[in-house]
Amino acid sequence: MKLQLRTTLLFTLLVASLTGTAVPVTAKNIHQKQILVVHSYHKSQAEHVTEMDKGIHEVLPADEYAIHSYYMDTKRHTKESWKLKTGEKAKELVRQLRPDVVLAMDDNAQKYFAKEYVDKPGPPWFVFSGVNKEPEEYGYPAENVTGVLERPNIQESIELLLKIKPDIKRILIMADKSATTDPTINYSKSLSLPVTVVAYRQPLTLQEWQETLEQYHNQVDAIGLYVLRTITRSKTDSTKVSEQELIDIINKSYHLPTVGFFDSAATSGVLCAISVSMHEQGVAAATIAKRILEGKRPAEIPVRPTDQGRIQLNLRTAEQLGIQIPYSIIKRAEVVIR
Repeated sequence: MKLQLRTTLLFTLLVASLTGTAVPVTAKNIHQKQILVVHSYHKSQAEHVTEMDKGIHEVLPADEYAIHSYYMDTKRHTKESWKLKTGEKAKELVRQLRPDVVLAMDDNAQKYFAKEYVDKPGPPWFVFSGVNKEPEEYGYPAENVTGVLERPNIQESIELLLKIKPDIKRILIMADKSATTDPTINYSKSLSLPVTVVAYRQPLTLQEWQETLEQYHNQVDAIGLYVLRTITRSKTDSTKVSEQELIDIINKSYHLPTVGFFDSAATSGVLCAISVSMHEQGVAAATIAKRILEGKRPAEIPVRPTDQGRIQLNLRTAEQLGIQIPYSIIKRAEVVIR
């Protein structure tokens, strides 16, 4: 008995040293089904990781399942060496935990971790979620892998903008440059949108952001925005510029309506958005995991996107721009910044 407890304690310390956030393996939960959740980003990313986690824990409560979480933190740390290293740490957790199911959240968790397990006999079985790229790029689906796609509500968001400002005809779409945004730009180009997209631009630095706005602000009626988390101060200063600062430049200097396709759009100052529900992404992934734990094989569960969205409005931005948002839209919104 002492040996078993000592082994468990050493195992707990190993997990904690690797993740800093994993649920400890204890005498209470060691006989529960073991689930490892590997997030691409940091746990502090509100409206995204936190919402995913809420959805996961709603379906897989802690009193029934032992859930261990690891956060690769690849949005704040963008160097390739970091991504490779943190992917290896996730693999080490799989070796040590021997989970029944692994949930891999967002694209970097696939690229630097989960895709290495394609068609390897389970358990663990793998469920992905929040994936923007085509799943075939990672070898999905496979005998041991299925999951949930994230497809941004670009068309729906622009249609919402047109309900607020019907006279908009031409827009500029801007995003940062990352594994998340590249496939979204390609996806947007495949759509038949109700406005003309004058250009797609992905600035790398604050100066490029400002130059792009100066180049196009007289050619467009509005700006569409996706994720803006990797834009740096300059080519020599790798400090990330906040979404709020970038969007504030548009609101104060150019007074153009903005429409977002991402989870923190309204809180960052964007006028309106319909974002993918990351809570729903978490619920959907956990629901698949639960079905697998009940005996369903991953290959028997089709890959599909979630279909709900969250209407977001920023009434402060609307007031700043002199725009009146109809109350019929406000009362339907899940996120309203006043």
